[in-house]
Amino acid sequence: MPTLYLFPTRAEAAAFERLCPKAAVGIIGVGMAEAAASAARLIVELRPRRVVLCGIAGSCDRALIKVGDVVQVIRDKVAGLPEKYSLYYTSPNIEGVDHYVNSVTVSRTGEALQDEWVKDTLQLFVEQMEGAAVAAACRAMGVEEYYHLRAISNYVDDDRSAWRIKEAVKALGKRIAELNL
Repeated sequence: MPTLYLFPTRAEAAAFERLCPKAAVGIIGVGMAEAAASAARLIVELRPRRVVLCGIAGSCDRALIKVGDVVQVIRDKVAGLPEKYSLYYTSPNIEGVDHYVNSVTVSRTGEALQDEWVKDTLQLFVEQMEGAAVAAACRAMGVEEYYHLRAISNYVDDDRSAWRIKEAVKALGKRIAELNL
């Protein structure tokens, strides 16, 4: 199998599945533990050459990143770990996204704003809950290519009622279908 698309939830995958019904899609669950375990199981079972993690994310930057933008995470780590224990997961740039960003994989929303990496740089950041875990599984399982795409549904300090998940999921599905990875 050339490409496996992984989504935390069926709702995040829905728009893409409608546009690309023959694509190999796996639902991995929300959060680091479930995502890593599910990704590893699917990689062993399906042996993809390429894994594309997709989902929604919160942006740490209100000025440059808009809700509905589709971003590629090019560098990710687990939030809150001391620097000496932090591992960074990278992926090569692909054409056709709105922004290239750094990301922090968090356990709860808003946690990225407390991370020293985010506070100490002027780079674009998003937060999400599965990225570093899935990247670690891909690295450990020998996946040749790993990409991480997110659609912005909110800003990290937004109240949950302000999140625009349907808009983000629709934008994500359309953009991934256009990229044809």
